[in-house]
Amino acid sequence: MSRACAWRLKNISVYIGIAVYMAMLVSGDVVIGATGKLFAEILRIPYFRATDAKDMVRLSYFFIAASLSVIIPSLLNKWLNLF
Repeated sequence: MSRACAWRLKNISVYIGIAVYMAMLVSGDVVIGATGKLFAEILRIPYFRATDAKDMVRLSYFFIAASLSVIIPSLLNKWLNLF
């Protein structure tokens, strides 16, 4: 991936992060915030790799894992409540 494309993805991730954080505050639903953080971090990884920021890639992995630890139980809970 080119550095310019990675830069664009990082910039998009900032706007996604802001929009989703505002949606989380308005709705009061933490899962919305975790989902947005998940997508934002996935978009940032190519930029961190292009700039050789290995520590930031690992921090993104942490945020991805933390987001999944909120999203997965919520989805399982909703799925189990269907039955």
